[in-house]
Amino acid sequence: MAKSLKQKNQPQLITFVVSNAIALGVIALGLPQLLNLLQELSKGNWTIVGKLIAIPAFLTLVTGTIGWAMPRAAKESIVFWKTGRHCLPSSRAFTAIGPVDPRVDMKQLLIKHGPFPTECKEQTALWYRIYRTHTSDTSVEDAHGAYLRFREMATLAVAFIVVGIACNAFFDVPFKRDVIGVLLLGVEYLIVMFAARNAATHLVSNVLALESVKITSEEPKQKQD
Repeated sequence: MAKSLKQKNQPQLITFVVSNAIALGVIALGLPQLLNLLQELSKGNWTIVGKLIAIPAFLTLVTGTIGWAMPRAAKESIVFWKTGRHCLPSSRAFTAIGPVDPRVDMKQLLIKHGPFPTECKEQTALWYRIYRTHTSDTSVEDAHGAYLRFREMATLAVAFIVVGIACNAFFDVPFKRDVIGVLLLGVEYLIVMFAARNAATHLVSNVLALESVKITSEEPKQKQD
């Protein structure tokens, strides 16, 4: 059975969570504590090794739970900074994204799917109907997978900021370290947020480009018939 996009993204999301947890641990505890941990590992402290083996399983559960527990609309708001049902780039597929992509032949799309809608809801509906015919294309699947992956990372980054601030306050972490941690997480969030936005835009434009090429290639066959 083929893996879903969520399943394919799971290892990278776990790596993302582990990396952030380690970075926050270093910032909160300091380098000496980290060196002590490494020294214990070098001595073969099986208690610590066992805990480290259990961490990936626990983080798999955490990432999966967050992924399914948080509403999709909330994740989209975190990425696009908009509320409502039509914040996705597909709501601008035919008025903003398609016309500026040189790969998209808007004239061909207009012949088959025009006149183009201007309302956000109608644009998304039309784009999605076209998307369903190109889901198996590699460029579409890659862009879709990247969008889902970076969207989850952006959501997790926000969760880390909240958890990090709470833990730092509880463990009385020095203010300087607290600020450094929050700033690093904030920069990380912005990076994955913009990556998610770009991936979503590429997904929309890739579908339109493939559809316009498909229409062009179908024309000679129709003439021959």
